[in-house]
Amino acid sequence: MEKHEKLKIIAGVLLIISAITHVIQLFVVGFEWHDIGAAFYGSTYGILGILLIVVSGRNLSIMMKKLITLGGMIWPLIGGLLGLNRLINIELKIHGEINWFIIFHIIIDCIVIPICLYSLLKLRKNY
Repeated sequence: MEKHEKLKIIAGVLLIISAITHVIQLFVVGFEWHDIGAAFYGSTYGILGILLIVVSGRNLSIMMKKLITLGGMIWPLIGGLLGLNRLINIELKIHGEINWFIIFHIIIDCIVIPICLYSLLKLRKNY
């Protein structure tokens, strides 16, 4: 298994952890509309994480590997931007407090995105 495939497994595990904490967040901070939306969006990270793990080292088509890896880059990028917006415009401005779950999720997004970018570049170079 190549280095970028091992890193993709790490990214997949991080996304699964993020999916779990997105749902746990509801029971800690509450069930406001933005919390429910974040939990729903974040729960899809679990599916993406499983796909990244399953694709790594498997003999699948290169196009499938590229698409899932691209999703591993784009989906957390969108989620991270939405989370940052939520942190600034809802949690800080309206509630006046920091939601540490959001910060944790943004950190995971900031780790997963470069891993998937690196892996995508390696897939393009190797095939």
